[in-house]
Amino acid sequence: MWYYRSKKDDSEVIEKLNQLAESHPTRGFDEYFGRIWQQGLKWNRKRVLRVYRAMKLGLRRKRK
Repeated sequence: MWYYRSKKDDSEVIEKLNQLAESHPTRGFDEYFGRIWQQGLKWNRKRVLRVYRAMKLGLRRKRK
């Protein structure tokens, strides 16, 4: 049998989310997605949310 293999390449999304998380560590997903959208990157909200959750950015980070 043959099974479908996903061809997802989310490296650009991961890179952008890392960049935003480093520059604005206390913001949430809505803020990050809004900034991505304003920059003209028309990625699907579901895709960005899936990557955001996989990176475990939804966990609260401690502030100094």
